Amino acid sequence: MRAGRSIRTLGPFLAGLALATAIAAEERPIRREKLEYDPASAAWVQEPPPVPGTPEGDLRLARGAFADGDLRAARRQVNEWIRTYGDGHELYPHVAILRAEVEISRRDYYRAHKHLQQFLNGYAGTEPAVRAAELEFVIAEVFLSGTRRKFLGLRILKADDIAISILDDLTTNYPEANLGERAVKTKADYYFRQGEFSLAEMEYAQIVKDFPRSRYVRYAMRRSADAALASFNGIRFDDAPLIEAEERYRDYLVGYPGSGEQEGIGLILQDIRSQRAAKEFEIGRYYERTGHNRAAAFYYRSTMDNWANTIAASRAQERLDRLAPEDSARPGRVPPVEEPPPPTMREEMLREEQNP
Repeated sequence: MRAGRSIRTLGPFLAGLALATAIAAEERPIRREKLEYDPASAAWVQEPPPVPGTPEGDLRLARGAFADGDLRAARRQVNEWIRTYGDGHELYPHVAILRAEVEISRRDYYRAHKHLQQFLNGYAGTEPAVRAAELEFVIAEVFLSGTRRKFLGLRILKADDIAISILDDLTTNYPEANLGERAVKTKADYYFRQGEFSLAEMEYAQIVKDFPRSRYVRYAMRRSADAALASFNGIRFDDAPLIEAEERYRDYLVGYPGSGEQEGIGLILQDIRSQRAAKEFEIGRYYERTGHNRAAAFYYRSTMDNWANTIAASRAQERLDRLAPEDSARPGRVPPVEEPPPPTMREEMLREEQNP
């Protein structure tokens, strides 16, 4: 009696499940056969169904499974095709591309990369190789976005180094193609996001140098200047990045004067000038603290001559007046300095700056 009630209770549930399954089956996209153009009738006609057991037919079946989203069947059919017909068959390049596309859809990016790498080693320079390179670029972007590669079935290994290696290969092997410049830009943007500004600056500069007609030239010019400026660690460190940034911003102003003005490049250049002046003044302060007043006076004077109308120049004048109080009533009068301090003294200061 109890069993009968259980069956009657399950009846509506099973009926509902069957109805839901039927509706889902009806809503599932149906793969349409491809049409091909018939010159004789001047019309598009339905392509004949694939013939299993032939290279062409088995490839079409694998493509059909992939188009339907049945990745497991597509992968099995592709691997079976390669075992049956081998990589010497004329259709193999198309099968190899399909295999990589299937693995990418399965999100097994590292396996797809290994397949593509093997294919490109043997088919470089062919038309399918361009498609393979495009897929490699997609994989590199995925890895640089933070996606990890699988290890023991888990996504636990970083793959940034693999992505950079892929982009380097694309830059080397496709320098004349749009793919090459995209690879350099992607790598530069990655370094910039990671805070590796010196590397980013070099990559952006490479776009300007190697791809002068690229649509990314303007973007790269501005970003290379921004990266150079961002790599400056403060007045206690070497000011070479400031000098490089200043040059790159001025180049940008020459190339895009109107836009440079709107983007506030002039204000950035003023700030760079102030930082370079502060750096020069700080060197003078170091020599004054260590008792080398002639060397200190040299850098104070240099600050005033090269960076007039800056806060650092005003402070340099004050320090000079203290070094030569007897001349304080005579504006511009400084202790006589004929040459800069010895290089060894400058190197000693730099060592102190880098190890405060």
